[in-house]
Amino acid sequence: MTSSVFLLPHPEEDDQPVHGCPRLMVVIDRADDTLRHLARYWETFRQEDDPKRSPAIAALEAVLYEGRVARIHVIYDGPTTGSRLIPGAREQFATVILARVSAGTWQRLAPIVDSAPKSSPLPGRVHVVQDGDAHPAQVPLMTDAEAADWLTTPAAG
Repeated sequence: MTSSVFLLPHPEEDDQPVHGCPRLMVVIDRADDTLRHLARYWETFRQEDDPKRSPAIAALEAVLYEGRVARIHVIYDGPTTGSRLIPGAREQFATVILARVSAGTWQRLAPIVDSAPKSSPLPGRVHVVQDGDAHPAQVPLMTDAEAADWLTTPAAG
């Protein structure tokens, strides 16, 4: 069984619009591995007077806290529980998208919903959890090249 977990920041991004600033999307695939490698790298090269915490991980947490004000949004693929993020950073995710996950994973990532809905074998079918409710949704299926093109092409208008 394969699983995908995408966590999105709060939808209040336009409460304080930043005029003339493009909207940026930071996509972190396999975030748990990425954070582990960043922490290991920092442990290897950190000097005695450097902070113990990886500056790269601290910067990600800063973007999670304040990025929406600057129109920076994070799509985070991976679990936030047991990760190297501090608990407050994990709480910045208001939307959880789960696809083909076990009941245990569901309880860990979406505990506000009583029971895990039945997974669909159809490609692109997910459950979106927001404000304590879960509902099924269809996501676009893209190749890696199509996704990269979508992420790097500026929006028209």
